[in-house]
Amino acid sequence: MKRIAGIAFVVACLSIPEIGFSRTEDAYEQGKAALDSKDYVRAEQLLAQAEAQAPGTTNASALRAKALIHLGRFDEAEHSLRDYMRRHPESPDASYLLGYVLFRENKPGESLRTYTAAAQLQRPAPSDFKIVGLDYVLLNDYPSAIKWLERAVAEGPGDAEAVYYLGRAYYWQNSFDKAITCFERAIQLDPQYAKAKDNLGLAYEGKSDLKAAEAAYREAIQTGTNSGHPNEESYLNLADLFRRTGRSADALALLGKADKIGGKSERSEEIRARIFFAQDRVPDAEAEVRAALAAKPEDGALHYLLGRILKREGRADQAEKEFAQTRKLLGTHSSLLN
Repeated sequence: MKRIAGIAFVVACLSIPEIGFSRTEDAYEQGKAALDSKDYVRAEQLLAQAEAQAPGTTNASALRAKALIHLGRFDEAEHSLRDYMRRHPESPDASYLLGYVLFRENKPGESLRTYTAAAQLQRPAPSDFKIVGLDYVLLNDYPSAIKWLERAVAEGPGDAEAVYYLGRAYYWQNSFDKAITCFERAIQLDPQYAKAKDNLGLAYEGKSDLKAAEAAYREAIQTGTNSGHPNEESYLNLADLFRRTGRSADALALLGKADKIGGKSERSEEIRARIFFAQDRVPDAEAEVRAALAAKPEDGALHYLLGRILKREGRADQAEKEFAQTRKLLGTHSSLLN
């Protein structure tokens, strides 16, 4: 699973209590104030200074971990939290925060073990159930992910992101109706949730309702445009839908817009290759698919497409090498990739 954006609010929900001390250092107070004002660079520096001045006398290392999380420095956050927990192993907030950090470091097994230990200290919050569910997503255990995401949504029904990720888990299990219900609910909770609208389109495609899918993709594109943060994925998804329904000119126009937003990607190259192949622009198709393969050499579908292109060009020996690579990567399912 790629990096999941938008869930750092979990950090703000955790309140790690201060330990008793008679006089707080200036660096500690200034660091806390910087953290409260979201000046995370200054907060991290001041809290590190406070911990160095008086090791273990405050919760500076735990608060520093919060600043480091906001800065995306998860390895350092983990070390800071572990340092705090060596002195205060019974802190449930630090334990839950460590579980979150391990999740962000793509260590789902360690994260789950940490959440299990934290639950012995204090009952999990809905946001904790959400991260546990997402740990299972990283482990490709979608039934378990659904179990915990359903619990997160049941206990925190106003969390649009939890509802969205539950929809994603349903989608990957081909439960498209349930996915649609989740994405629509997430949009109700957050009308500007462009990713939920984009994934609503994917779910409708899963049901072969292409008209509804197109409408959802267009709505996602419009939402991104209005927010000033367009996402190329919505353009790519709509372009691929147009490609498969014979609207090649519209698809190519959308690919050009996607490239302007996020740069030319292997997915846009693959879609172009398929369009050019269908138009019998074989050299152009070959150039695009080879560019895509340069970025994704282990993609069996791309090797299969290149094999088809080479076969049409009369280069049978080279084509067979690509088909052999497809079989190696995808096994018996390679015959379905057309």
